[in-house]
Amino acid sequence: MSVRLPSAILGDMRRHAEETYPHECCGVLIETADGRLTVRRCRNVQNELHAQDPAEHPRDARTAYTIDAQELLAITREVDRGAASLSAIYHSHPDHAAYFSAEDRTRAVIEEWDEPIYPGLAYVVVSVRDGRTADVKAFEWEAESSEFVERAVEVGE
Repeated sequence: MSVRLPSAILGDMRRHAEETYPHECCGVLIETADGRLTVRRCRNVQNELHAQDPAEHPRDARTAYTIDAQELLAITREVDRGAASLSAIYHSHPDHAAYFSAEDRTRAVIEEWDEPIYPGLAYVVVSVRDGRTADVKAFEWEAESSEFVERAVEVGE
C-alpha cells in the first residue's frame, strides 16, 4: 500500500515546512468537489498555547503543532457541506526524522476508543534539517494492529 501525492502538492508541503523552520508547520490536503487536491496551510498555534499555559502545553512550536481551532472548524464545515473532503493531515519535524511519534499518535486517536479521529486519512510528516526538506513519510491507521503504519510515498502528476 502507498500514499500517492502529486509532485506539486508535495512541493507545496515541502515549501511550507521550509518556510516555517525551525518551527513545525501544519496543514491539510483537501480534495475539492471537482476532484482537485489542494494544500491548505494552517496556522500552528502551539507557541501561543505554550505562552498561555506552559504547564498544560510544555512543548513549543519547535517540537509540536496544534492547528488553529477556527481554521479546523472552517475546514470541518466545508467537508460537512460536501464542498470538499479531507485526504491527509501533514506537519513537519524540524531537525528530526520523519516518523509518527507517540505525540502524533496521541493527537490522532480518540483515546477512550483507541480509534483514529479521522478514519481513512493519511498523516504526512516532513523532516526538515537546517531549513531544507530531508525526507517525507506517510502513515495510515491499520485496524489489525491499532497503530499507524508507514506507507510508501508515491510521487506523481
